[in-house]
Amino acid sequence: MSREHLIENLHVGSSCQSQESKTRAQISAGILVFALAVLSAGCALTQEVTKTPRNAIEQLLLSQALERAIEDITLPIPEGAAIRVEVTGLQTDRVHLHMDEYDERLGVIDSSSWDLGFVRDAVAGRLGALGYRVQKSEEASRYLVRIVVRAMGTNQAKTFFGIPPIQSVIIPFALPQITIYQELAQLAHVRLHLDIFESGTGWFVESTLWTSGNTYYNQYTVLFFFGFRSTDLVAAP
Repeated sequence: MSREHLIENLHVGSSCQSQESKTRAQISAGILVFALAVLSAGCALTQEVTKTPRNAIEQLLLSQALERAIEDITLPIPEGAAIRVEVTGLQTDRVHLHMDEYDERLGVIDSSSWDLGFVRDAVAGRLGALGYRVQKSEEASRYLVRIVVRAMGTNQAKTFFGIPPIQSVIIPFALPQITIYQELAQLAHVRLHLDIFESGTGWFVESTLWTSGNTYYNQYTVLFFFGFRSTDLVAAP
């Protein structure tokens, strides 16, 4: 082989290696740009407030959290005593609260929250199962049991990793959401305690320690289409 052919072959080999290295560098740069775009555009953690009206999952979360909160409840009064049950707590619905300062009923709530009514009936049922006689009138009861609801509600959070939907004025169509990982978490929490009074005299007897119950329902999506859930609800739908 002549010297000229050898030099020419060396130049061709060097050119191919240079082209291959350039192609690999472009591919690596593209992967890096895509990864940075995903990390910058799609990694988020947000907190949302409770949505109303409540769906079936949220109702089950709250009702079973309440059941767990009152599961081990006890009263410092004789078993079988006649009691009357009342409830108080923060209002979860302010629709019926009079806010007009010129209204003589300013600050008056027309009806109590349905949530508090549900708590009262659930606790009354639990105390009845423990052997106490639940009465409606003050005259027929020996003790007043007042339920103080400190908290009752759900917290919702969303964790998303991927590319959110993109609407552009440059291209005539929208790009759909690309989900690599998504978690929709919902936690219900109920906390309460009981104050006991003598019905006739109003004398304070004792307060129970506060008790609480929690339930959760989490939904997951992985790699666009694969979904599953985790929950501690009994017989979850």
